[in-house]
Amino acid sequence: MQCNRPPQPARSAGFEKTQAHEYICTTWFERDRAHIALSTPRGRVVFELWDDAVLDAIETGYLKPPSVPRPRDGDWLPAAVQYAIDMHLIPSI
Repeated sequence: MQCNRPPQPARSAGFEKTQAHEYICTTWFERDRAHIALSTPRGRVVFELWDDAVLDAIETGYLKPPSVPRPRDGDWLPAAVQYAIDMHLIPSI
């Protein structure tokens, strides 16, 4: 017996519909090391920047660091989401 169901539309870039506050930003900074990553609630990595790539993104203005002393992961979240949108890694929210 065949199922006459219409085909399902493909999801764009494989990312589920996610609100800005639902993304997860992780950071790690040490003397000469830097790491920033953004992922979806289900663990799919949107982007990951290391060392010179982090510095380059900040220096070019694509990634704006938080204006608080010793920023935590959540402080970086708005900038990381905006970076992903600007780089066309996620749809604009």
